[in-house]
Amino acid sequence: MGETIGEEQRVEQSVLAQESWVLALEGVVALIVGFIIFIFPIEVVVLTIFVGAFAFVWGICALVASVKAEKGRRWLRIIEGVCGIIFGLLLLIWPVISTVVTLWFIMVWLVVIGLVRIAGAFALPKGEPGKWLLGFDGVLALIIGMLLLSLPFFEGLLTMAILIGLFGIIAGISLISLAFVAKSAQGQIAA
Repeated sequence: MGETIGEEQRVEQSVLAQESWVLALEGVVALIVGFIIFIFPIEVVVLTIFVGAFAFVWGICALVASVKAEKGRRWLRIIEGVCGIIFGLLLLIWPVISTVVTLWFIMVWLVVIGLVRIAGAFALPKGEPGKWLLGFDGVLALIIGMLLLSLPFFEGLLTMAILIGLFGIIAGISLISLAFVAKSAQGQIAA
């Protein structure tokens, strides 16, 4: 019976280890995005304009491609094109409002992932080496998300961007650390 419990813990621990490359990738992306937003917070609106232009051009290209698309895919390309053009125009016509709406989605997302990661940390076995890092990342996301939600709607745009950038940097470091801890735990399990 005790042997079965030990096996279950090894399987549970190896699950986190199997995700180590995803955690590392998520950490690297978070670091890059965090540094960009933290260093250039004002340019977040400029980035929204670039994304809008990209989506608009993408939509036009999809509509052009729909002309030569197979009959079954033609409607998909048309829908993709129309959606891209509409999304692009919304971002181009109202870049500041689009940025604020995007930031609100990010704030809610931070609260949700914070709660999920905290729950995930509690779900890991007691001796899991990366448990506290996952919990830390969850608490950090929850705190930053709640701070951002408490800021005034338009007045805190710069502060919002800086806090999101700071979260990206700290979460990136935390996730990369968690990936290394999980990978080393996998080596210990195999031994």
